Amino acid sequence: MRFLVIGLGSMGKRRTRNLLAHDERDIVGFDVSEERRNEVESEFNVKTVGDLADLATDAYDAIIISTPPNKHGDYIRKALNENKHFFVEVTTSDDGYDEVLTAPKDDGLVRAPSCTYRFYAPIKEMKRQLDSGRIGKLLAFQHHMGQYLPDWHPWEDYRHVYFAKKETSAIREMFPFEQIWLSWLAGASIDSVAGFIGKISDLDMDADDYLSAAVRYENGVIGNTMIDVISRKPTRRVRLLGTEGVIDWELSSPTLRIYDAKTKETEEVPIDMGKPVEGYVTAEDMYVAEMGTFLRALRGEAPWPYSFEEDLRNLRALYDLEQSGKTEA
Repeated sequence: MRFLVIGLGSMGKRRTRNLLAHDERDIVGFDVSEERRNEVESEFNVKTVGDLADLATDAYDAIIISTPPNKHGDYIRKALNENKHFFVEVTTSDDGYDEVLTAPKDDGLVRAPSCTYRFYAPIKEMKRQLDSGRIGKLLAFQHHMGQYLPDWHPWEDYRHVYFAKKETSAIREMFPFEQIWLSWLAGASIDSVAGFIGKISDLDMDADDYLSAAVRYENGVIGNTMIDVISRKPTRRVRLLGTEGVIDWELSSPTLRIYDAKTKETEEVPIDMGKPVEGYVTAEDMYVAEMGTFLRALRGEAPWPYSFEEDLRNLRALYDLEQSGKTEA
């Protein structure tokens, strides 16, 4: 299988590294930045191009789309027009989704919107515990994800990166990103959402930096979620409330804490949190596992576990929240 990685920033480099981890070496990268192309060629020993016109369409079988979110639609259409399999990072725009959802279903193409955190060991273990009935029926949860925006890419000025821009902001990106795995744990898609979204810090940008939302899922589960880019300590934590117990998890802890209402005892279940690559905050293991699942889908061994239909529902929930809950400091 031959791959074209579009966008060679932080995620494009990561996806190239993930392919190499699976011994996939027929890779070409595209980026308009000569500096990024030189970095990728030097670090990974793969060919790159600065103009897609220089690359024949029969030179690759699958496309990895790792550009800023506002560019995804252009490359989704490119993949569909060229009849190529494709994987695309979490987005903030539904541009291209009409084309995906109306394309023939029998064309044999793998269409893979990213769902990285469904491959993360703590979240997989929470899902396993929920499905086993360990805390009874899930009723509600609390969730908080936060990290100070200038720390996202400490090697560059955050003010000039896509995640500090209004349309492609970190807050807009992280709400659907978190909902991918939260709705998986909840066991249903979002039914309705209400809350607040706005800018409350003095970060030098016009993008929102805070979001607080109450989410109702189609099966009646209620989730309260807070997402921010002002927390000086990186955090991702969740508390799941069931009829027979409670599950607690926090990013900095290598355990799940499971409270059993019958025994009144709390069990600590150890979790392998994985290891980040130097310069990155999040562990690499789940990204490698996600790419492995994409490769299996390409080989016809297993279906991709997350659909554009599901992704669109999460995006529409973001749009609903923005329309109803806009607030200013």
